[in-house]
Amino acid sequence: MQLGGKSSIRGALTAMTAMLLGGGVAHAEGERRLESSVLLYSEVDRVQAAEAILGLSMPLKGNRLFNARLTLDGLTGASPNGATPSATIQTFTRPSGNGAYSVKPGEIPLDDTFKDSRYSVDGSLTQEMGRFTTVDFGAHFSGEHDYTSLGVNVGLTQDLNRKNTTVGVSGAYSHDIVRPEGGAPVPLASMAASSGESGEREEEGDDDHEGGTGSGEGKDVFDGVVSVTQVLGRKTLVRVNYSINRSSGYLNDPYKLLSVVQGRSSPQPGEPVDYLYESRPGSHTKQALYAQVRRYLGGHTVDLSYRYFWSSWGITSNTVDLYYRLPLGGDHALQPHLRYYRQTAADFYHTYLVDGNVVPEFASADYRLAPFHAITVGLQYIFPVANGAHISLGGEYYHQAGDLSPPVGMGALSQYDLFPTLDAIMVRMGFGYDF
Repeated sequence: MQLGGKSSIRGALTAMTAMLLGGGVAHAEGERRLESSVLLYSEVDRVQAAEAILGLSMPLKGNRLFNARLTLDGLTGASPNGATPSATIQTFTRPSGNGAYSVKPGEIPLDDTFKDSRYSVDGSLTQEMGRFTTVDFGAHFSGEHDYTSLGVNVGLTQDLNRKNTTVGVSGAYSHDIVRPEGGAPVPLASMAASSGESGEREEEGDDDHEGGTGSGEGKDVFDGVVSVTQVLGRKTLVRVNYSINRSSGYLNDPYKLLSVVQGRSSPQPGEPVDYLYESRPGSHTKQALYAQVRRYLGGHTVDLSYRYFWSSWGITSNTVDLYYRLPLGGDHALQPHLRYYRQTAADFYHTYLVDGNVVPEFASADYRLAPFHAITVGLQYIFPVANGAHISLGGEYYHQAGDLSPPVGMGALSQYDLFPTLDAIMVRMGFGYDF
């Protein structure tokens, strides 16, 4: 879970909220099912978010299954803009170029314009092709004030070995368009030069609540997954998959900056003299290996998974996830959750740039690309409320930390924690009904 930006927060929200759909309660194959969930997310002194999901599964004639999902979410609060603290007050131009915001001495610069709402619609149709083969077709659309995404996906699963082995292959494609507030800044251009102070940039601007004008910047995303699920006796299930994601096009975060600071021999080492917009490579390939073991122990269930991730940007990560389902009788259950995550930095990650040094081709101070580790602990309670209906209530605590201490001799900058810890609380409720 990499928090701190719209896309990463939304990804975490959707993943965590989707786990609530159905509350972890098994339902009979071929039944119609209505699912809904709400998640509230709160970072200490930073981002607040809420997400609601409504899903419907319905069997159709001809051994078909239709699935639809509607997602609504909203984000507000403050997010790090990538700049470093300073011993003096810092002033930053708002993304639209209209207005500015200031940061007190010694504080991590936070962009208080961070707010957005999004809606997304997903639909899929699953068709049985005989007793052992199923094909799935789907489509996705999401929109927000400065970002739209349209995608399609297809998948094939084949049962083997008397249905004890299932092999799956799936692929997806999406085309995304970003229309940054104020227009897309020139990579590694000075904030002052792209803030709307020149007539040319003002023509591209808009107010803080609207996306940029024009056709926007495009991004193409391809996904592929190959999976194998194996039944090992009556009590053990093993799943292994390999996934690959290839993105190309506009991959910058148009709202992130880097500080250019004075060097050690300067009168005020570590103090910023300029702010540059980030620059990322125009393509990114991400790959992952995932393994999951689910074991049934006298009515209890242990679900343990491990994921190894690597990317062409030099990021690697390790994730361990553990769920334990404890039945309480009468269809009541408790489900504790523990997750550990650690990642390395991107090749082009820089906490800051030093004035007078050669500016690299690619550079970003986005701390989602920094080295850090995180832990999540949570508990979920599932209980019936009527025939075929269950409710789940859960909460999780998330703690993220890193080490980005600047080298000795960088003046006031060496006194600051450039990667302060992040703590977040998530409260969730889900409802599932078979009818």
